[in-house]
Amino acid sequence: MTFSIDNVLNSLAGVLKEKYPDYPVYISPNQQGTEYPCFFLFLMPSTISAEVDGRFYRDLGIDVVFVQARNIVNGYDEIQVIQEYLDCTLEMFPYTDGSAAPVPIHTYERQASVEDDELHYQFHIRQRVSLPKTHNPMEEMEENNVGIKEDSTGKTSGQAG
Repeated sequence: MTFSIDNVLNSLAGVLKEKYPDYPVYISPNQQGTEYPCFFLFLMPSTISAEVDGRFYRDLGIDVVFVQARNIVNGYDEIQVIQEYLDCTLEMFPYTDGSAAPVPIHTYERQASVEDDELHYQFHIRQRVSLPKTHNPMEEMEENNVGIKEDSTGKTSGQAG
């Protein structure tokens, strides 16, 4: 299975659409034509560090933002309901790249905050990944043409004289 940012975002969008099928999920900032209420998925600062045997440790920061129309009646109640759903659902969520059955991905450092009537649900995904290795069998053996060097007297190095 291939682990990629695009597949993570699409898997998260699937989790959101499962409970809220009428709410659009935007993976990039939408300047015009945004339909409310909706979700945005943003990347936060992320890191990649090298590990043993060509593996990498990826720490992806994700921010799920719920946005609704401003100053609506019971707007904060809806935010609390959605936060509760995210708390229950995103401890582990099903990840897929479309090639196999979904596998659970664990999330870390989950936290929620409300800013300007928008819910920000932030967390990290930490995965060890590796790049596909190409097998390169040796096709021919190099010759090792090493000889003993003679000095100017015709003696080989290492002979007593």
